Amino acid sequence: MAAFLGASLTVHAAAPADLTLGVKAPEKSDLQLSRGGEVNADVLAHYSAALQFESSGKLRQALEHYLAVFKADPTNADLAAHTAGIAMQFQGREAAVKILEDAVRANPRSPAPLLNLARFANTYPPEDLFEKDERPAKAVAEALAKFPMHAEVYEVAVMLHLTQNERDKAIAVMDQAANQNSRDPQFWLATGRIAERVWPLGQAEFRLEYSQRVSPFFENALKQVTKADAEQVTLEVAQQYLLTNDPERARQLCEKLAAEHNSLEARKLLYRLYGAAEQKDKALATLEQIVKQAPDDAEQRRLLANEYDKLKQPEKAIPHLEAAIQNGGGEIGDYVKLGWELYQTQKYEDMVRVGQRSVRLFPDHPLVHYQLAIGHRAREEWASSVKHFAEAEQLAGSTQTELLDHLFYYQYGVTLERMARYEDASRMLEKSITLTPREESKAAANTLNFLGYMWLEQGLHLDKAGEFITKANELLPDTPAYIDSLGWFRYKKGDYTAALKDFQRAETLLEQIQPEDAEILEHLGLTHQALGDKTKALEYLERANALNTPDLKARKRIEEALKKLKGGGKTDTEKK
Repeated sequence: MAAFLGASLTVHAAAPADLTLGVKAPEKSDLQLSRGGEVNADVLAHYSAALQFESSGKLRQALEHYLAVFKADPTNADLAAHTAGIAMQFQGREAAVKILEDAVRANPRSPAPLLNLARFANTYPPEDLFEKDERPAKAVAEALAKFPMHAEVYEVAVMLHLTQNERDKAIAVMDQAANQNSRDPQFWLATGRIAERVWPLGQAEFRLEYSQRVSPFFENALKQVTKADAEQVTLEVAQQYLLTNDPERARQLCEKLAAEHNSLEARKLLYRLYGAAEQKDKALATLEQIVKQAPDDAEQRRLLANEYDKLKQPEKAIPHLEAAIQNGGGEIGDYVKLGWELYQTQKYEDMVRVGQRSVRLFPDHPLVHYQLAIGHRAREEWASSVKHFAEAEQLAGSTQTELLDHLFYYQYGVTLERMARYEDASRMLEKSITLTPREESKAAANTLNFLGYMWLEQGLHLDKAGEFITKANELLPDTPAYIDSLGWFRYKKGDYTAALKDFQRAETLLEQIQPEDAEILEHLGLTHQALGDKTKALEYLERANALNTPDLKARKRIEEALKKLKGGGKTDTEKK
């Protein structure tokens, strides 16, 4: 049920009713409102009945009671408009118009009855298409003459003329508005918005001309501001300039608001303006001020975290994502972003903690399982990692198949390899190879090399391993690790001379030997040993051992080979 009745008789469905009747009815009324109790009770009974009949769809019965209420309080413009709308359905246009005209006569000091009459008569023209009804135009003209300081009068007048294709008359109305001597900034804000309907700034070919007609209204609003409304008015004008493609003027106003009023909303607008103007430093500094000013605003925290992420500063993004989760309840995107930021800063324990909470909150979302799998993998918790990879694959299979890309299966495969589940790892890595886009040659080469080398190490599918490693070298030539793999394939096939050439080439391509390159030196040592050059073999194995590689398996293997070489025994590789 619509709430109408303004100040005279206001009733809302969910709030206590204002039972006053407002302005006294004219003396000719047969109701003596001054007697109070009995009259008020009778009118309120009618009003209550009208509400009940209307809410149950019995509009004809409701009309009878609304008419009784209107008779008691014909000054109430909203009541008159509502009653007229129902009367239109059951008594016709003239009866409805008469109600509105009675309201005009009863309340001559308000523009509302005149505007309601103008709207209604214009919306519901006479049935006879050849009958011209002058009442809308006359009502508007009278309202303009009597109430030139009411912005709503200009709005109704402009819309009346525009709907009747009388743009010249609409312009004349706005010229009248522009010539008023109002000191109310709200008047100028409202008439400025009305002016935009007459001179729409969205028409690019007339934007400059139309802007010159519209802007003065908003500038007048700025001229009339007081201390009490300066922030609100200035901000509305700034927003208006932004919407009408004058970002420079909007920026000036917002900077003034931020400096003089410490306006949070102005700073939010400034952040957008600086960003659009590619003033990245100013945008970031403004957003930092916003967060400092409103630390509990989760959305601003997210924006700031995103800015730090763009700057590759995950350590700064983390506290803001944590605050966004704490203040805003935490959306799935917050948890996922926080997880990746923690991964980038190598805070794997925290990443797992956040991931475990994400999985509890969003158990059916594959991405949180994937992220938790990555977290466990970073902590070398292989079994837990594989468990969540499997969960992610199962869930994504029916809801988010795009998650199951070549990177997913590569990560899944290398984790299975660490658990010595080589056949399962092979299936995942081969899936990764199949799914890798053609343009992702670097990723394809990496997976081909990893899978090929894994097979070599386990003595599986040697020829196919050689094919994969050869393909990796074709995709990304002159890569020391891939050339080393190719040499290891030839070593495994017993072609030590060819293998030595590959290892030597890999060594020369290394700009500076790093601990993780120890395996290349190890292979050189083993190959020299296989070719009978113990001195060279010892030299390379000692160099490999001195690098102290972080790969514990490789380190142990190098130490064992060196020990056996010095002791005159055979290495495990030679025995094979």
